[in-house]
Amino acid sequence: MLITYLKAENLKYKRSLFRKLIIVIPLVLILIAMIFLYIGIGLGGFSSSIVCNWSMPIASLTIVLLCHLVNNKDQKHKYRTLYSLPIDLKKTFISKIILTALNLLIISLLLSFITVITECISSGVSGAIGHSGYYIFGYCLLWFSFLWQIPFCLFLDQKIGFVGSVIINLFASAIGILFFSLTPLFWFFPYSWPGRFMVTLFGVLPNGLLAEANSRLILSLGESLLLSLVSLLTMLVLLVLFSRWYKRQVYR
Repeated sequence: MLITYLKAENLKYKRSLFRKLIIVIPLVLILIAMIFLYIGIGLGGFSSSIVCNWSMPIASLTIVLLCHLVNNKDQKHKYRTLYSLPIDLKKTFISKIILTALNLLIISLLLSFITVITECISSGVSGAIGHSGYYIFGYCLLWFSFLWQIPFCLFLDQKIGFVGSVIINLFASAIGILFFSLTPLFWFFPYSWPGRFMVTLFGVLPNGLLAEANSRLILSLGESLLLSLVSLLTMLVLLVLFSRWYKRQVYR
């Protein structure tokens, strides 16, 4: 069963950087937001600065780092631990994806709680608590739009290494969110999806400023559902393709 593979994979990362990133990433985002506000860049506010920096480029960088840590556990042993066991390599690959996705989800939830606390301080407790569910939903939907990157980055890390993965992912994320996310072409460039969700859910533009309430950049409910469906299908397609690749690669 898949749960057995998940437990086995989870044991590999006990007391590792893979787990510590859950705390490190939110702290880094808080620090960046404070610096931006201090030097006058974060004009949309503290919460807007966090969600903007998370959407581009910190989330993509986090995914690359998590995927590298996952791959590195087996690579440093030259896959001997996999060769010697009668296991299903597809399930092993899927369990790696699930654990990485769960780590990313926990980080997203922590960021939503930080947003609620920040809004409590700036806007009052009653208003922030009333919108807390919306903040949590918003970060969860952003998380959902990042999921397709996990199987892709696991593949990319093995093919070209960590540095190459960082360069490609950060460059594509910057291009997608800064340019494509504000145009109709965002449908065809997956790296732009988080940027468009950010504008729709949080009203924050890629430059950190707040969007107008009736901005044409805000997706309708139907468009948001369609983009969520496209994100899910992209994730599933890449999962199937790269899980098959992983099985052939390791055996070879």
